[in-house]
Amino acid sequence: MSTIPAHPELTVSPTRGPFRLAVAMLSVTTVTILWGALTTSTGSGMAYADWPLSDGQLMPESSYTQLPHFFEHFHRLFASSAGLIALGLWIWLAWSGRADRRATRTAFLGGCLVLTQGVIGGTGVLLNLPAVTSVTHGTLAQLTLATFGWLTYQLSDRCRDTEIARHVAPGAGRKLVLFALAVVVAQTVVGAVARHTNSGHALWTHVGNAFVVFLVITVATAFAVGKLSKTRGVKGLSQAIVGLLILQIVLGFVALAIRNDAGKAPENVDRLGAATTISFHVLIGALLTVLIAALAAHVFRATRRPGVE
Repeated sequence: MSTIPAHPELTVSPTRGPFRLAVAMLSVTTVTILWGALTTSTGSGMAYADWPLSDGQLMPESSYTQLPHFFEHFHRLFASSAGLIALGLWIWLAWSGRADRRATRTAFLGGCLVLTQGVIGGTGVLLNLPAVTSVTHGTLAQLTLATFGWLTYQLSDRCRDTEIARHVAPGAGRKLVLFALAVVVAQTVVGAVARHTNSGHALWTHVGNAFVVFLVITVATAFAVGKLSKTRGVKGLSQAIVGLLILQIVLGFVALAIRNDAGKAPENVDRLGAATTISFHVLIGALLTVLIAALAAHVFRATRRPGVE
């Protein structure tokens, strides 16, 4: 008589549900950033002069019959969806107690960033898109994505299972990866200034800084791989960052060659291929930011002091 072997009881992570919702938040935020970049690149930011409604409606006919209105309105819809997901994620973590306080605080910070992002974007529309609101709006988008990337890591099994790298000093490499993240964010700010003001000085500063970003990220990822090679996930994450960085630099020079000297002008909607290429340059920058934030979170976790959970 055969017997069925007993299977060990499967353990389900208490944060599996919030983790999946955080991944959904990353996906929606990524789409929102790409759509926002397309809105800017095609000069469609003032397709609707009111906010939060569009021509006083939730779904105006022009939003699916005219391309500029399509970009602007659906950017608003994606952003609203991101806001609802962020709110739901924070409530879930705060009320269920499924994650530690650090993850709950990160979710709260991310929600505040999403809210601030929406208010600044809407205010910019009502004020006819002054550069200060547009630049702030674009920069906060990438910080929001990075924050939810950090939160997704905090809720993941990888974070829970990462052991302390006892062959390195506690806290080793933290300042380096944070500096790399800060450099990328600074590059984002300069790029946003160039996009929204059409300043030649800002544009060429952005181009020159690309080499600084390349150097800093190369050093940071080399340190991570060299010192934390035994920590699962560090090598793959570092390779992805370097690969994206190379692609970003190539896309940057392509974008520089095909850009309209007039900047974010409404006629760009007729140059959809160029606008899309430039928008993907913005998107890759956002993905670089979130991956470096994830690497920083991983380094922080692997270099914690013994006894710290």
